[in-house]
Amino acid sequence: MPSATNPLLIGLVVWLVFCGCFPARSGETLRQEGPFLGLRFNEDSGTLRAISNKLTGETYGVVGDQFSVETTDFHVAFRDAKLVSLRQVAGCVEAAYSHDRLGIQVTYALIPNQRFAEKRITLTFKQPCGVKRIIVGQPSFSGGDLRIVPYRYPKFMRKPGSEPSSTFFGRTVKGGFFTGVEMPFDASMITGQQVVLGYRPSLKVATGEKLACEPAYFGVYRRQPQDVVEKDLPLRSESDAMVAMTSAILGPPRHGLVPMACGWTSEMRRGEFRSLQDVEADMKSIDFLMECGVDWLSDSHPWGGETGKMNSLVDSQPYQLGELYRKFLEHARQAGVKVVMFATLNNSHPWMGGRPFRPDKPEWLMSVAKEEYRANEVIQKARGNCLANRPFLDWLTRVNLQGLATGYYRSWGIDGDFFGTGGWYTTVIPATCTSDRHDHLPGDSNYACQRALQQLIDNLRRHHPQLYILTCRPPMDLGVWSLRNVDACFTLLEAGTQANVTAGDQIRTWSRKRVHHDFLPHYLDQPLAFPVSSEGRGGRAAWPKGHLDYVLLSGLSCSPNQLYYLPTKTGIPETDKAEIRKWLDWGRKNVAYLKVRKDLPDWPTPNKVDGSSHLVGDRGFVFLFNPNRKSLDGEFTLDEQSIGLRERGKFRLSQVYPPSQRSIRAAFGETVRWQVSGQTALILDLQRAR
Repeated sequence: MPSATNPLLIGLVVWLVFCGCFPARSGETLRQEGPFLGLRFNEDSGTLRAISNKLTGETYGVVGDQFSVETTDFHVAFRDAKLVSLRQVAGCVEAAYSHDRLGIQVTYALIPNQRFAEKRITLTFKQPCGVKRIIVGQPSFSGGDLRIVPYRYPKFMRKPGSEPSSTFFGRTVKGGFFTGVEMPFDASMITGQQVVLGYRPSLKVATGEKLACEPAYFGVYRRQPQDVVEKDLPLRSESDAMVAMTSAILGPPRHGLVPMACGWTSEMRRGEFRSLQDVEADMKSIDFLMECGVDWLSDSHPWGGETGKMNSLVDSQPYQLGELYRKFLEHARQAGVKVVMFATLNNSHPWMGGRPFRPDKPEWLMSVAKEEYRANEVIQKARGNCLANRPFLDWLTRVNLQGLATGYYRSWGIDGDFFGTGGWYTTVIPATCTSDRHDHLPGDSNYACQRALQQLIDNLRRHHPQLYILTCRPPMDLGVWSLRNVDACFTLLEAGTQANVTAGDQIRTWSRKRVHHDFLPHYLDQPLAFPVSSEGRGGRAAWPKGHLDYVLLSGLSCSPNQLYYLPTKTGIPETDKAEIRKWLDWGRKNVAYLKVRKDLPDWPTPNKVDGSSHLVGDRGFVFLFNPNRKSLDGEFTLDEQSIGLRERGKFRLSQVYPPSQRSIRAAFGETVRWQVSGQTALILDLQRAR
């Protein structure tokens, strides 16, 4: 038998303790440490007791980081549950609690190489019930000059009382922390220094069912010289920290440059193909797009334009492409244009003659109270199926997979809203369905619909990992937390202008708002160029002439995703086609740099030069834009805070567009000033000096 002093046995015990395979003992300090933040825990309760910000050297005290669960049949407060185990496993702290009606497991995880941690709760129900409210945590924070600031977003479609998400910033002079729940329309709130992190699932659960709750996040940041306090807006350091976190959670871009035309607003047929002549006309539009270098197309036909067929699908009838539509898709494939399968959620065509799916299943319909039906014109326009209904969701998933299985699509897109309309989702918040036969409790079905939509998208991604997934509504209204497994979100800038300089300024301004105010990673944005070419009731506006480079470079500087409204039948000058193709080819060649972005401090505004940097290591580009008529200097510093440059040394900056012989050498930390002519877009090449 081995001796107690056996070195091998002692080494094994030390290794097991280091790996966290033994539970924590009372009196020990249980903590997680990362390069940027640390978490300390109360060993008696398993709750968070402190957050250390290693970027500033600060520590924020935490009291009351406790869960609670409210159901239709019982309520479990933190004090009602018993801690049965607390241990560190594989970089996580896990706490397990027991209760007569509920099993609770809480996991805290530092995300490797990131400045945030996540708290995840899994509930196991011992009886069927309806889950009404979940409190993930209700911590009170303390520390020095700490002040907690609540922030509601997204802002780009803000309506009083309808901000989908909440983030709480704990600000100090040096920096601070941020916390919230990773979901739209949470039920979080603040009282003094206490933050309640929660949401209202309104879900039915069965005996033995495990429910993975939406995670809470805790992150830290350091203040920057660029920080400016603005009412109801985050500091630049706070938005940078939030975008770094959402980028880590949502993952890196999966595709290269994606220049996409919207068929609906590019003079292509919106209704069903009724003749070969209809098909041939849209084939010519495909050829037009290729001449412009635009090789992706968002289809103008929901479900291939065959609304009547979709209205009458019953039982297990498969989704099949019509002969004429198949001819169109075949031509697109041969031409090299990748087509988006245009799907809808719960009405076959929310804009033109659609109906709820599956007329043989009236129990799948969303049920709305009479008083709400009378009060909301949007709901009256097109009643839809309830997405939070497992049989319908399974059917809808199968139909979408059947369409993708044809092999004609490289992309999938969704539009519509939870009510079956094509209207503004934010005008009818929250989604409500009074049926007692669906997966939600009668009434509030908002979270249940969000959850079902996410399951649909996740299922498509699982079956088609390389699929380019594009979303419109409702994710464009729900915000960043609805974009898991998504590649781009169209966020609706259709202001329309015949001045390309003004259009370029709008593109950059809206994109900055989506990044800095709504925390959308820039590579999920889909900036829109040439919105005036869309077909409206009053006819087509004139094609915007001049400064095409300004609007095209504005879009390229914002995101590797592009959306175009183009007059594919009316036509544009050949020189403009060549200009669009030239810059899209440039974007394809340099897409690795466009996948990263650091905005310069100044926004598009009179008497200022704005821009962005796009660096990979010690190499990349700086875009400068001068919307003013007079020449002005653009200014930036060769460092991380200004342009994202981390590599030290000497660098060479040269103007590659408009073509110029000018170049300079500058060292890390030096401020660079570069003259930009009026109403000009300029590109500087940055590389290490030799």
